[in-house]
Amino acid sequence: MFTPEQVKPFLLHPDALVSNGAIQYFAESYQYTDGIMELVLDKLRRTENPGSVYLHWAIHFPQSSQTVAEIVKLLLSDDLKDMQKDLLSQILLSSSPRLLEQVSSELEHLPEEIRTKAQVHMGIASLSAEELTAAFEQMLEASRGLDYGDLEYDYLDYLITQMVQTGALAELQVIGKLKDHNREDLEDYTTAYYAQAAGRMKLESAVPLLIEFLTSENDLLVEQSLDALVRIGGDEVIARLTSRYEQEADDYFKLYAAEALGRMSASSAESSLLQLLQKERNLTHATKLASGLCRLGSAQSVPVVAKMIEMGFDDEYLDLREALYINCIMNQVEIPELSRWRKEIEHKDARRHV
Repeated sequence: MFTPEQVKPFLLHPDALVSNGAIQYFAESYQYTDGIMELVLDKLRRTENPGSVYLHWAIHFPQSSQTVAEIVKLLLSDDLKDMQKDLLSQILLSSSPRLLEQVSSELEHLPEEIRTKAQVHMGIASLSAEELTAAFEQMLEASRGLDYGDLEYDYLDYLITQMVQTGALAELQVIGKLKDHNREDLEDYTTAYYAQAAGRMKLESAVPLLIEFLTSENDLLVEQSLDALVRIGGDEVIARLTSRYEQEADDYFKLYAAEALGRMSASSAESSLLQLLQKERNLTHATKLASGLCRLGSAQSVPVVAKMIEMGFDDEYLDLREALYINCIMNQVEIPELSRWRKEIEHKDARRHV
């Protein structure tokens, strides 16, 4: 299985499919290690096509004084297109208030929207625990009934991150909010953000509730609960997800559970995915499980997944060739089909952009 230090050098791999696979690994597993943002920016500088670097996966990567200064410099340059600058600005604004303060004078030269959000983010750091909680509850109330696209995601994320870091939230408070969830109320986002808090606080007591939330019709709650389960991780989470997967008939739950298992860097997750894949008869579910094994960096699953590709997988759901190709390259596993699969992927991508 992959380890962060094993994956880290592949952030600079010349093949964008592989380097982006490395970015995705860190983004989805939360297995951050020192220096990954520096390497992403290095890749951005080196490549002839900056748009090929999947910066959206790096939005929450840990920052340093060096990376924040470099991002500001890139935002002030003419070297990147607007889309890359938009993503870099999101990365910048996701860094800590302390780091933003270090470049406060340079921020004055950036667009007003970025300056305003940076000021808001830095201002959150000065709030007391009571003020943080009040601001958070007010924002949740104001968000009630809004469409997903209208939510102030950034501001809510800043608040919840600061609340967790400063100890403004207690375990019993978070669990109480999760238990108060009204399944029929799809206009309330309170549970979704307390699910995020449970993940950031690594609350094992929240695991049964978070797993149950994977059956919700509230997409944001499902997303935040899935992320929280990955953040908490551990053998108990993996065992509970595996057991529920085997009992569950709901297609969506199975896909969400497989997604979570494929993002947990643990040998027990690899074992569970292999076990579930051997029994799975639904092609889409099997494709998702196989993809999860590849994303974990399971070397022992390579023959199984390779055979599945040749026999047939749900290519309308995802391209299993990409996942296995990345797995093989990072694990330095040579199989005859690799070069053919890479050409097929290139051909598919070329047709997509015609």
